Amino acid sequence: MAWLNFLDLRSLPVKEAEAVILPIPYEATTTYGAGARQGPEAILAASRQVELWDEDYDWDPSAAIRLATAAPIAPEVSGPQAMVEKIKRIVQPWISQGKLICALGGEHTITVALLQAMQTRYPDLTVVALDAHADMRESYDGSKLSHACVMRRAYELGRPLTLMGVRSYSQDEYQLLRVAPRLTVFKAKELHTPEGWQAALDHLKAIPGPVYLSIDLDALDPGIMPAVGTPEPGGLSYAQVLTIIETLTKRGPIIGLDLVELAPIPGHTVSEFTAARLLYKALGYIYLSRLK
Repeated sequence: MAWLNFLDLRSLPVKEAEAVILPIPYEATTTYGAGARQGPEAILAASRQVELWDEDYDWDPSAAIRLATAAPIAPEVSGPQAMVEKIKRIVQPWISQGKLICALGGEHTITVALLQAMQTRYPDLTVVALDAHADMRESYDGSKLSHACVMRRAYELGRPLTLMGVRSYSQDEYQLLRVAPRLTVFKAKELHTPEGWQAALDHLKAIPGPVYLSIDLDALDPGIMPAVGTPEPGGLSYAQVLTIIETLTKRGPIIGLDLVELAPIPGHTVSEFTAARLLYKALGYIYLSRLK
């Protein structure tokens, strides 16, 4: 089947675009609810219903952004490492050209490939991840590239890592979260207090240089985002996630981002629409900051 374009806009050729929407319908290490491979298509379909006029800043970001929707990266059946290498081969030229890559997963493992590719151009990047889970296991179910290990692999790149919205982790992960240098954690419970929320925003404002933003959609409360593989109660609000993205764009460049782990619920479109709108709002914030 032919894949849809983000927002139902005419897609530029990737070589002419500033920003590339990249579907990666990969799912191989799912451990609870399945269906993340259907997430990218669902988000693209829902994006056709998103209004292009931005109600916060009274402008049309789609008219200012040279945007392409790339062909999806087909899953690599020989294993997660082969998939990581395949993603890197495809995105590396675009990153070298300075394009903003906005990836739609698929499971969270895709972030490992995107970060490894990004670091070749942005060695001073900082990783900010929104996630209900720490994802800091050394391995899970015999794989170091499980979705449950993705932030451990990100941390091993040697760059600062900020986790936000976390509310589920193992005892071993807890011990690591307490002592690991370069790692800052804001638990979801802390972000629901005025003092914790302000501390988190102050931390984001102080991050120097380029930021890669990874959004596991289970960071949001399941009352807002029910269609995820591993839902956890007590999550972030839609407004909180928007504020986090806007705060990051105001302090410096976001050089890449991903939205992962959407597992569509048949007949229930609120999650994919919310994800599509989050992505469009993020693009608006990013390009508004560049215009200024």
